[in-house]
Amino acid sequence: MKHLLSSIFVLFVLFTSAAYAQTNNSWRVGFGINTGITPTNAFKYTLGGDIRLQKDFNSHFSGTITTGFTHFFEKDHFANYSQYGSPYNVIPAKLGIKYFVTNSLYLCGEAGAGFAFEQWGTSFLWSPSVGLALKNGMDISVKYEDYTKDKMTKNIALRLAYGFGTVKLGSRKPITSTGNNHDFELGVSINPGASSDNWDDHILGAEVDLYKPLSNNLEATFSVGYTHMFNSYYYSYGIMDDNGNVYYNNNYTVKNVVPVKVGLRFYLADAFYLGGEAGVGFASNNNTSFVYTPSLGIKLKNGIDIGAKYDNYGSRLIQDALSLKLGYHFKLK
Repeated sequence: MKHLLSSIFVLFVLFTSAAYAQTNNSWRVGFGINTGITPTNAFKYTLGGDIRLQKDFNSHFSGTITTGFTHFFEKDHFANYSQYGSPYNVIPAKLGIKYFVTNSLYLCGEAGAGFAFEQWGTSFLWSPSVGLALKNGMDISVKYEDYTKDKMTKNIALRLAYGFGTVKLGSRKPITSTGNNHDFELGVSINPGASSDNWDDHILGAEVDLYKPLSNNLEATFSVGYTHMFNSYYYSYGIMDDNGNVYYNNNYTVKNVVPVKVGLRFYLADAFYLGGEAGVGFASNNNTSFVYTPSLGIKLKNGIDIGAKYDNYGSRLIQDALSLKLGYHFKLK
């Protein structure tokens, strides 16, 4: 999880640092789904998603920054490959160059690092691809991706993506005494995700948010949500008293949590933001817990809010969660 948050943060800082220097519409944001096969014997196919930031230098060349998440599905529970104790889950962080042969057809080369979990560690990554970028925003490509630390961690994948131009980058529009920026906004969202303790455990949540602008680039947030963990686990831990006696607490992790949080959202440009919230998570059997939530995302002028968030709970009996935020904002007057 530390690798995930670090790579997302580095990606965001790199992009927004460049964004401050831009005043045109030559940046694009793309969201992709990647499904592929592996030309090796330990794994059979891959599935993942990514976020790509693209800067157009001229009509032929563009630079890219990409991160995401990819899961390699093992073949027959690693039959004949007992040295691999866990599936390959990896977070790529890549820089690349696109060359447009025509208005739509392009060649792309990327390189960077893959931050993997458990036994796998960090690997150098390189990835050539060929694709079509259509005028309606669709981007279809085929790529080869090689995580070079292990000879089995390669894949050939189809990437289906949708991209759109960003709004004008730089400082947000000023708040005026007659502007609508003084208004409260109500946000609703659904939040699918997974437990950071076990990536195979799915999580689904919903949230209602209230937003109040405080300055040109800062707004206060208040949120109430509901999160359902589809799986629970038997959890046992010991506490030692001053006399050296150990007492064990034996419980199942909870499945349902109601987080109530307040926080701040800081806009680094018209659309891109970093957020932070803290509060209380109310769960069954009086398992109340402190929770804090860093987040990042894009909030568009049409009200659509797309981002990612990480809920970290203080209680051992509530699983931490990494979730997407798919939301919409309404003006309140």
